[in-house]
Amino acid sequence: MKGFVRNLRVLRRMVAAEIAQQSVYRGAWVIFMLANICTPLISLLIWRTALASGAQLPVDQRYLTTYFVLLGFATMATSSWMAGFLANDIRLGKLSSWMIRPASLLVGFVANNLSEKFLKLFALVPMIGLVWWIFRDSMHVPSGAGRWALFFVTLVLGAILLFTIDILIAAFAFWMDDVSALVQARVIIGSVLSGSVVPLALMPEWSRTFVDYQPYRYTVSFPVEIVAGNLSGSELLTALGVQLGYVVAVGLLARVVWAAGIRAYSAVGA
Repeated sequence: MKGFVRNLRVLRRMVAAEIAQQSVYRGAWVIFMLANICTPLISLLIWRTALASGAQLPVDQRYLTTYFVLLGFATMATSSWMAGFLANDIRLGKLSSWMIRPASLLVGFVANNLSEKFLKLFALVPMIGLVWWIFRDSMHVPSGAGRWALFFVTLVLGAILLFTIDILIAAFAFWMDDVSALVQARVIIGSVLSGSVVPLALMPEWSRTFVDYQPYRYTVSFPVEIVAGNLSGSELLTALGVQLGYVVAVGLLARVVWAAGIRAYSAVGA
């Protein structure tokens, strides 16, 4: 317990330091978030045009509009980019210097992740607000606060899940010279199966079982579905249970692999 509290104190200080450092790049965050919202916006216009032209889709215009308006926020909130950086730190021996510090290297990556997302919010939220206002007549807005609360809870769980997947992939650098192919595969596969490219509701019927229960759905699509869709209470509970199961299972697996990697780690100063 004392170690956990100490890590929290260290994390708080590291987040503050990261925010101060990353604030130098304020203009870059605006550009990044503009790019982050443009892709879903273009996809939204394409699918709305398809519907207007008579395309028969399993979801309506309200679902698609709400989905793509919230998609930019969901992808930013759950994103993780540390696998390649962590793998390089392991491969180049930079992990050695962290072994004598008061916190794990992973705490540093958590601080970097939280600080960047905090700064990105200031650029992204006004953009999403503007897009929301433009398409306000086509948005599906849940009447109760419960779904919005569940939306934010599942975003946090999705962010944890994706972060631990990155730790698991990066940990293979303890035994492999290059894990860049694994990192790229995670990005490509994850972007498709998370619903970032195409809403999972539009996937073929024969793929429904796999699509609904594979882990990447619970990093982006599931949180957005809570607001955009009409998931029943039982469907919400089932999906939330699956998401929690993945968070625990992948977290435990990443912990085991990371611990085994630390024992096998060998570098100058280690």
